[in-house]
Amino acid sequence: YGAMDHGRLASRVEAFDPNGEPIPVQRLDVNRWTIPEARALHRVTYSVDDGWEEFDIRFTMGNYRSSEGTAKPDVSVINHNTVIGYFEGFEDLPYTLELKKPATHYAATSLPRVKEEAEAISFHATSYRHLVDNPMMVAPPDTAHIRLNDINVRVACHSTTGQTIAQDVAKEIRPLLMDQRAYLGGRLPVSDYTFLIYHHPSQVEGSSMGDGLEHAASTLILLCMPLDAATIAQSVYGIASHEFFHTILPLSVHSEEIEHYDFNAPRMSRHLWLYEGMTEYFAIHMPVKQGRQTVDDFLGVLREKTRRMHKFTDEVPLTTLSQQAMERQDEYYNFYLKGTLFCMGLDIALRERSKGRYGVVQLVQDLQREYGPGKPFKDEELFATIERLTGPDVGAFLSRYLNEAGALPLGSWLAKAGISVNDQGELIPMQKPTKEQRQLRTWWLGR
Repeated sequence: YGAMDHGRLASRVEAFDPNGEPIPVQRLDVNRWTIPEARALHRVTYSVDDGWEEFDIRFTMGNYRSSEGTAKPDVSVINHNTVIGYFEGFEDLPYTLELKKPATHYAATSLPRVKEEAEAISFHATSYRHLVDNPMMVAPPDTAHIRLNDINVRVACHSTTGQTIAQDVAKEIRPLLMDQRAYLGGRLPVSDYTFLIYHHPSQVEGSSMGDGLEHAASTLILLCMPLDAATIAQSVYGIASHEFFHTILPLSVHSEEIEHYDFNAPRMSRHLWLYEGMTEYFAIHMPVKQGRQTVDDFLGVLREKTRRMHKFTDEVPLTTLSQQAMERQDEYYNFYLKGTLFCMGLDIALRERSKGRYGVVQLVQDLQREYGPGKPFKDEELFATIERLTGPDVGAFLSRYLNEAGALPLGSWLAKAGISVNDQGELIPMQKPTKEQRQLRTWWLGR
């Protein structure tokens, strides 16, 4: 969530009547234009610059580069909201997108194809929201397919080195999907998905950087790192895991503020702790729960999040910060830290009260049954719904640690599962935990 101001990339906006005669266009602000003689409008033309020339660690341009794109002879990364606009009030009209491309290039996207030829493709989007929810990468084909029982996945890659990497990347994504399916109880949230992965080698020795942006049926991942299979695999697993879990939160379960998102003047939901914090918790908890990571390594991840969390404020409740996300970008990353650690505490509390039968995964699945695409929740009613699904004590837990300011009692939460926190902030399994502590840790971590 942030002010992208993609309109800054557009220039030379011109309008014409059916006879090809120009009609006036007035620019209102960085993102809006008005056409006073709209009844005479037949055609609009404009030019668009790309958002970045290269995804390179040496030339940082702020966050959210995965929300923009690049256009070069050998590859184009396209986020449609940086290229195509909408008429106010007509966002729900369908779009037909006609793309011209070199015959040697492949257009990778989850957007439905209507007609395809060697150098031209027509796509259909049911609305502007559907269009911008389906990024595209046009490049020489470097693709792989993953077919599991309940999902078909396309992996499309481009490395500026000229090397093909899709098959190697797919080998990492397959076990990720299998882990996620097991973690979620045997069923994945979507049946068709596309991973778009752009790679550029890091020019700074020992440095790596990754960026990802989730969509309902795809994820765009940007990588700046050495052309090293192990390094790329580790980054793809981590980024893809987080972004794929977003198919549940917030792409399936979300508030009215997201369902009816106003691209030009959005209203912020108070539940970024759920959309980002819970998603990140799923991503870091899944490897240890599924046996792909040791408990010590998992505790190391928690320690690092705790260390970084202390750089942010405890003086503003997370729900308030969420509503102020546009203005408080300096605090935004804390949703991946404090928000995630809160969800850890909630998971421990839920498992303790249910004797291991019910945790945050089951809670989110209950929310999926309550809500889902086309059925958003009212922002102010979510806590009441969760309390109804769980109990008054859980409602009080949410209110205390999300609606009120203050530090999280991580030490006491972790102690319930037989984990101690020493003076250096290290998380260490207790040498002589009680039977109850050992049992709760097993319910929580699977061992």
